[in-house]
Amino acid sequence: ACNRRPGYAMSATTITIHNTGNPASSAANERAWLTNPTNVRQASFHIVVDEREAIECLPLTENAWHSGDGSAAKSGNRTSIGVEICESGNYAKTLDNAAVLVASMLKERGWGTDRLRRHYDWSAKVCPRLMYEGGKWTGWAAFKALVEAHLTARKSEPKLNPIKQEVNDMIVYKANV
Repeated sequence: ACNRRPGYAMSATTITIHNTGNPASSAANERAWLTNPTNVRQASFHIVVDEREAIECLPLTENAWHSGDGSAAKSGNRTSIGVEICESGNYAKTLDNAAVLVASMLKERGWGTDRLRRHYDWSAKVCPRLMYEGGKWTGWAAFKALVEAHLTARKSEPKLNPIKQEVNDMIVYKANV
């Protein structure tokens, strides 16, 4: 509904980080919002992470409407994987889960943290809002440093192993921590 899954093929070149903007919502709730028939927003994302899990909602080879910059071939919507970070529960744990997941995604693609983007970078929306700090973006710098630490400091693969479990056409990644 509402063209949330347009189905354009995508070969991503970046990963875009968001906050959900909903302090009370879990990953499962955010995933359910995507398919709720009362939701009329033309917005979507690829993966949502909370303190317990990360859920892939759209295939990473299709675009999502998450960057707010239109549908042109080089837009964030058409070239970037959208990762939503939940604001509920233990936010420090959620941030670490997101950093581990993003590090594993970068590692499997042979990318570095230079491939990370904020929603703000595409359309100047203050998002991820919990990393903004009145325009200083210190939380963004800290998140990138955390991803870098997970990317480089571990000899083994990051701990968040993608254990694929099909649930109503979504893939659930469980945190092994």
